[in-house]
Amino acid sequence: MKTPVFRFEAELLTDAPFGAIGARLAALGSPSDLRCLRSFRDWQPLERKGDRLVLHWGRAWGGSEESGAISITPDPKGARLRLEGRLRGWTGFLLLGLLRWKTDRLLDRFVEEL
Repeated sequence: MKTPVFRFEAELLTDAPFGAIGARLAALGSPSDLRCLRSFRDWQPLERKGDRLVLHWGRAWGGSEESGAISITPDPKGARLRLEGRLRGWTGFLLLGLLRWKTDRLLDRFVEEL
């Protein structure tokens, strides 16, 4: 029997300048220094891919694997933020509500903290 996989995504266009977001993230010791990102553990360092910034997280938790990324790209109006995540495993049925609670309005809270 196949292992269930749950995926989610959200996107937000903000008027926050891309350069200001990049400078703030580069100044952090870890993405978990931001209060809104603290509940996601095991952050990888900020990754620059051309004109895009990417924050990745991943962990095994409660018998499931949780992983995701926040991508920030420049836009003429400011910056475009995209959240993509994945929860893999049978206990995902139980943990999906908790993950949804953590990611609800995550991009809005992320912009407010920057």
